[in-house]
Amino acid sequence: MRSLLTLLTLLLTTHANWAFAHSNNDVVTMYNGDRITGEIKGLANGDLKINPSYAPVIALELQDIASIDSNYNYEILTENNERLYGNISSTEKKGALQFTSIDSDKVIPLLEITEIRPIEESFAERLQYTLGANFNFEPDLQTYKIEGTVTYASKRGQTSARANILRSDYRTQTENGDYEDDYSQTSGLVRLENERWSNFRDDWYRSFSGQYDYNDQLNNFGRVSLGSGLGRYFIDSAGMRLRALVGLQGISERSKIETDPETGQVLQPPSCPGDLSDLGDDNCASTLVKDTAYSAEGFLTGSFMMYSLTNADLDVNVTGSVYPSLTEDDRLRAHLEAAVKWEAVSDLSIKLSLNSDYDSGKENEGELDSIPRKKWDYSILLGLEWAP
Repeated sequence: MRSLLTLLTLLLTTHANWAFAHSNNDVVTMYNGDRITGEIKGLANGDLKINPSYAPVIALELQDIASIDSNYNYEILTENNERLYGNISSTEKKGALQFTSIDSDKVIPLLEITEIRPIEESFAERLQYTLGANFNFEPDLQTYKIEGTVTYASKRGQTSARANILRSDYRTQTENGDYEDDYSQTSGLVRLENERWSNFRDDWYRSFSGQYDYNDQLNNFGRVSLGSGLGRYFIDSAGMRLRALVGLQGISERSKIETDPETGQVLQPPSCPGDLSDLGDDNCASTLVKDTAYSAEGFLTGSFMMYSLTNADLDVNVTGSVYPSLTEDDRLRAHLEAAVKWEAVSDLSIKLSLNSDYDSGKENEGELDSIPRKKWDYSILLGLEWAP
């Protein structure tokens, strides 16, 4: 985890040295007649970001823009899932742009464009990242979560890495009214994913992923997943995106079971009462062992994103996944992430998030009866997210 924080810190502290992109000669004209000259950073979630030479990056609402003029090359994604690579310039028709490439020349309405991304030449210029912190402090519960993402974009796809760590400290009230620590819960993940756009249809893509996650309350003390799948964009319009991904993956996971130190057999009933947070108790250490299991499972992931094209700057993201086991009877895992973000100031948003995990249990669940465990875990947090 320390190396992850070091990487995120390095990205943030060196961001100022990456400002050697294309020249500040792009021109954006608004319907009210204002003209902003600078470097176009891209279009996402209904906001076109431009960096004038005289001011920090400005986010312009797409529906307020009359024309865009630039001599730089861009990747453009339309609501019809068409990917275009070429030059953009202004046209006589307001609310549209002129797209020009070697084999295409067309006028595209701005509200039919979902993404505009400069085709950068250097590695650093293709990186995008976010950093978030979420906290919840109550007398009997203190929770914090730190998360970050890094994305590298290219013409034929993108590679993304994300990581988070969540810790909850539970406290009990003593007879004199003070609170003292009771037990703690930790969970987290590190995920690397590569998405490659299809050569035949722009609304299809291939995904290759690797992930490490853990959650002590679900008796997951380290799970490694490697998988591949095929995905499709069903809706990709200005203000809304819906996509799904289906595939297969292999997993290796470690859990703890209680055994007799002499015979190695599972103890029934338990000699170490309590939940999984008590597994480090000195009185129980001699009877606890880590068990590693290997299995295969399918996965189905659906992702929905909705963003406001008005000045409200409201984004909604929901991603849900189910993992039916192919090698363990009746086992099912599920994961849900939901977030609502409001942009408070430029690049800084207030974020309300929900994270939930479910695991029906392993095939040898009987071996775990000696250790009470949860099947469902969730967190609801309020925090900040920075996306420069």
